[in-house]
Amino acid sequence: MTTDLKTSLLVEGQVPEFVREQHPAFISFLEAYYEFLEQEQGVQNNDLTSKGKLLRNVSDVDVSIDEFEESFINNFASLIPQEAISDKAFLIKNVLPLYLSRGNIKSYEFLFRLLYNEEVQLTFPRNNILRASAGDWVQENVLRVDTNIFSFYTGNGTTTTFLLAQQVGQEEVSVFVDDVEITSGFFVRRESKKIIFNTAPTSGADIKVYYDNFNEDLLINRKLTGQSSGATAIIERAVPRLIGTQTSVELYIDDATRLGTFLNAEEIVTDIIADDGVTLIRIGSITVSPLSTITLLDGGSGYNVGDPVLVTGGLPTTPAEAVVGSVFGGFPDSANVIIGGAGFQVGGLVSASNVAGTITLAVLGVDSSGANSANSFTIFTDTIDPYANVLISDSDYGFPANVIPTGENVSTRLIDAFSKGTVTGIGPMTTLTVLFADVSSNGAIFDADGAKIETLANTFVDIKTFGSLGRIQINDGGEGYEIGDEIVFGANPAGTYGVGAAAAVTNVSSTGIITKVELQPSRISGTANTQSSNVTIVGNGTSFDTELIVGDLIMINSEARYVNSIASATSLNVNVAFGRTSTERSVGVYDRYLVGGQNYVQGSFPSITVSSANVLASGANVEIIALMGDGESVNVSTSSVAGQIRTITITNPGAGYEFLPAVDLTQSGDANATAEAQIERSFVSLPGRWTTSEGILSALERRVQGEDYYIDFTYVTSVAVEFSKYKEILKGLLHPAGFKNYAEYPISNTINASIVVDGTTSIDLSGRANVVANSIFIDGINTRFNVANTLGILTIGTQISVNNQIRTVNNIISNTNVSVSSVFTTNSNGQVIIIVT
Repeated sequence: MTTDLKTSLLVEGQVPEFVREQHPAFISFLEAYYEFLEQEQGVQNNDLTSKGKLLRNVSDVDVSIDEFEESFINNFASLIPQEAISDKAFLIKNVLPLYLSRGNIKSYEFLFRLLYNEEVQLTFPRNNILRASAGDWVQENVLRVDTNIFSFYTGNGTTTTFLLAQQVGQEEVSVFVDDVEITSGFFVRRESKKIIFNTAPTSGADIKVYYDNFNEDLLINRKLTGQSSGATAIIERAVPRLIGTQTSVELYIDDATRLGTFLNAEEIVTDIIADDGVTLIRIGSITVSPLSTITLLDGGSGYNVGDPVLVTGGLPTTPAEAVVGSVFGGFPDSANVIIGGAGFQVGGLVSASNVAGTITLAVLGVDSSGANSANSFTIFTDTIDPYANVLISDSDYGFPANVIPTGENVSTRLIDAFSKGTVTGIGPMTTLTVLFADVSSNGAIFDADGAKIETLANTFVDIKTFGSLGRIQINDGGEGYEIGDEIVFGANPAGTYGVGAAAAVTNVSSTGIITKVELQPSRISGTANTQSSNVTIVGNGTSFDTELIVGDLIMINSEARYVNSIASATSLNVNVAFGRTSTERSVGVYDRYLVGGQNYVQGSFPSITVSSANVLASGANVEIIALMGDGESVNVSTSSVAGQIRTITITNPGAGYEFLPAVDLTQSGDANATAEAQIERSFVSLPGRWTTSEGILSALERRVQGEDYYIDFTYVTSVAVEFSKYKEILKGLLHPAGFKNYAEYPISNTINASIVVDGTTSIDLSGRANVVANSIFIDGINTRFNVANTLGILTIGTQISVNNQIRTVNNIISNTNVSVSSVFTTNSNGQVIIIVT
């Protein structure tokens, strides 16, 4: 630090004039003496006078930091380790604000900026504690006013200039004098917010200036007064709101400041302070009370959509308008089940024919208990299209069923190879609903869709098409009957060709009254006897050796078993012992026909009787009443008449209703419809609401108070600085006594990673393969090469991999043999075949 203020240069001007004149040698001595003090003498720097002159600058940190750094820090920032300070001059100059803000969040933010140039975030776990009976509950009060807000003045015959509430152009206001709109004779100055009349309005003239887009914020914290009610209140906030097709301004009222009750359709006034800080500008509007709803009491008849609805009375400022919104067409709106039929599923459609329009119903409920009809149905789902190129002579047809591991061929029974599909949860329909109706039900004939079974992807077949019996009705249960008694089918009515149906009694009462009959698989010839806990069946008049094969699923007296072995025409064994003894019972076999048979015709059924082993059984009366997916009987009804009003639409809610208006519906229809109107009040108390969640159990951010963390005296510092670096500094400078500090290190770095995706995919073919070194042939085991070719999965040119040896298909010879373009190099057996794409 240096200075140019040398004392030796000032000596002559600092002594009296007589000394300078009478003692010039003394003056020269003084000058020489100070020059000596100001000059270096060898290694000694005689700069005492310079140092003395610089003492006045010591208090400036920018000038003296180098000389007094340690002293400054020891005196003013002793609690801050010097090694933690990045800019000591900045610290010394700003340490006072740190001490002044000690104890609040700002002090923490300042400290971390000062020491580490990092932003810290403080959170308090106490803000997330669940507290019983806590939380802030508010119930707001709203006064709705018209958006036509105006400032108003009274003329005095001399004043031509009036202050406006906000900056507007002349095209943004409408001016009325004594309720008459004027469009000339004045002009508006936007910048100064003034309206100036060419001629002063007359004394006592009522002047109103309406604003197209009034700034509602000007009303905040202003006192509001109702001109008719005398009610007053302070406005907390003001926001626009759309009510139907009408916009209003909602003034939120501080209920603690409200005196009196505001009325519907009254003028309210307040004042705002002009920019000069002295003049008060009076502001006014009208409370709105529009028509809110029209409630229909009697819909009458003969009305049309769009018929006028007159709303009269109520003394509105703007009358409301309404029309007939919708009417009943007198079409069906409910459906009833008379007879439930059989084989229906929820969601099935019921359509009407023999009508000019459309009536569509849907099944809402079915009886899927199985008590009155079968609750499932099974069919074969295979189609022939995928096998169009399969030769009869092929050793393996490639059918999807896996019943025969070696594959299907000309020696295979079709029933052993077919796939099956089953629909469950079906039964007689119990309830219906009307989906659509545009015509009356006079003469309508209803027909329902049966349950659907998926045969191919997104391809479904209606079980009605099979003509299988679905429901047997017990008209009289008789007495003396036993479980297992056979239902005997009579001859088909003329012109019908049903075949394969069979049924038996499956439940009786204690006196032998039949309570349940079930359809069962079709029968083979003869009868059979079984013993409880025995696997042998002894036939009487049977041909087991020609009508059955090993693996067939059979049923005797409602017990289903698989055939394990056939000893003769009258003897065979099953896989599981029978649970009860049966004598002379029919033998049913699955998959010869569908359960319920096939090709029967609804309404033209063969007669049936009950054959019992008990000669005393008598009196039973049963009949077939429905096919699967058929046999239903339904009707529809309507609860309205044509032209009955369903709804009324308010096209214009109006405004300013002082009391309830009347609704007139006598101008159209049969003039007998009646309705009543409701209006929306101008002043309303809104439903209360929680503004905080302290006491709400379901609030996701709330936690039960704990022992260490979720308590009132903890806080968390989240900053990108290791806690060990600032722990002691924070504790010594800012940490409040009695509190516990937790630290978080925010992870905000982005990791750049590139991901390489291999575009090669693979498909495994069914079966396994054997290959031989130096051969181009693949020998398949349970493979379906021809089927895969038909489906477009495997074609000539496809690349396949066997034991990691990739080759190109050269020729598809059969389901089990393929040739490739080049020989294999190693022997591999039982390998997976992979198509590489």
